[in-house]
Amino acid sequence: MLRYGLIILCFCLLPISAWSFSGEGCGSGKCSDCHSLTAKEARNILPPGADKIVSVKFSEVGGLWEVKGQAQGRMFTVYVDYSKRYMIAGKVLRLRDGVDMTRSVDIKQLKRDGAFLIGNEAAAVKVFVFTDVKCSHCRRLHKELFKVVEQNPEIAFYVKLMAFMTDKKKVDDIVCSGSVEVLNAAMTDKPVAELDGDCPAVDETMAFAKRWNIRSTPTLVLPDGKLLSGGRSASALLEALQPYMPAAK
Repeated sequence: MLRYGLIILCFCLLPISAWSFSGEGCGSGKCSDCHSLTAKEARNILPPGADKIVSVKFSEVGGLWEVKGQAQGRMFTVYVDYSKRYMIAGKVLRLRDGVDMTRSVDIKQLKRDGAFLIGNEAAAVKVFVFTDVKCSHCRRLHKELFKVVEQNPEIAFYVKLMAFMTDKKKVDDIVCSGSVEVLNAAMTDKPVAELDGDCPAVDETMAFAKRWNIRSTPTLVLPDGKLLSGGRSASALLEALQPYMPAAK
């Protein structure tokens, strides 16, 4: 029972674990010429605990497959090496911008309901920001978002409020106001008018965060669904988003 519980914890919480790589080498051809892994095979070789395998694809990290699945209602990402003998269950950070390659969301499931738009709705690059008005890192990032859209109008942010550190009723009041000015005021501890009733969009946001293991703020969802955690300066954000910018005509 204890072993089963630890395996579930591996999938759901994804703690940092040992790095393991295959010693096999590849020729000049494509990886798919020599290596293959189906969802059914991945299900069989992974430890027990996964309810289903959602996708298997070659990882951006060489020599590994990226395997996405679901365990106890939560999504997980692990990596399997080409020898099919080793699994990585933990953070794999891309050094260029600090993106956690093991964490991503289905961007199609992310709704704009209840989100505060910073920038132009017609912008080519849209980024979702999960934030909390009581989080000091979120407050600093919030100021940088306005600098980014001022410097590059092709970028827009959709801010989704979380009730992690902030009282749920206050989050409801802010989101139901639909006003960026109210959000800005809340970020500086100014009073927020109380409204009647709950705001369904907040519940949807919290449910989405739970399903996709967004457990800290600020967390940015990039256009490809990859997650970028922690505060960033405007210049760092512009650099991180440059690969998503449309090609110049």
